[in-house]
Amino acid sequence: MSDAAAPRRSHSGQPLPATPIPQDTGDVDPAAPGTSSASAPARRRGPRSGSRAGTGAETTRDAILDAARTSFLAKGFAKTTIRGVARAAGVDPALVSYYFGSKGDLFGASMNLRIRASEEIAKVISGDIRTAGPRLVRLAMTAWDDSSGGVTFRSLLRWVSTDDGAPEAVQTYATEQIAVPVAQALEQAGVLGPDARERATLAGSQLVGLAMIRYVFQVEPLASAPVDHLVEVVGPTIQHYLTGPLLRRQTPESR
Repeated sequence: MSDAAAPRRSHSGQPLPATPIPQDTGDVDPAAPGTSSASAPARRRGPRSGSRAGTGAETTRDAILDAARTSFLAKGFAKTTIRGVARAAGVDPALVSYYFGSKGDLFGASMNLRIRASEEIAKVISGDIRTAGPRLVRLAMTAWDDSSGGVTFRSLLRWVSTDDGAPEAVQTYATEQIAVPVAQALEQAGVLGPDARERATLAGSQLVGLAMIRYVFQVEPLASAPVDHLVEVVGPTIQHYLTGPLLRRQTPESR
């Protein structure tokens, strides 16, 4: 392969690092004391044997998603590791983190729950907070409606009902991908921390409940309702959770 080959790019179009990401395999470091470059085994770089090297960043990304999906369904969330997914996909663990971030992000991507909330929810709420509710509904429904093929909400529900580790995975996804980004966006808009977290959780519960009715139980008329209709009827509820008045929770001291 020529050194002048075009640089590899990530799924977002950003160039991958020019220097190959080192394998975290425990190989001897040639620079370690007591070794020499002539006698120490070279640290392996690039995809391992059996990888899809040379077929493009998208294929590499798909290989990681396939390995992650298989691991989550077979082992559960707790026993799935970034290192194990990388080994199955034939890539370096650092490359998995480069593409997907945390294990919660990887879970959401592999399950076709296509909201990268840290990137997208912030954009939705960073505008006029007084009209963010309908935009949030549109973002979620558009992303989840596009979850065609692979693992869907229905198969995810079956997994939740049969795997002790599945609820933790879904909780991690809902927290990292919905509640935390919404709360952070609300805090940036001036909502106090505890209030922001409660509002974010309420909004998230509405969206997840809507997803269950629409995609898992497929209850009509919501199952086949156009996204525009859901934005119109559910958006105001989400908006109330984000900015409307909330009853104060009673504490033992206030009773």
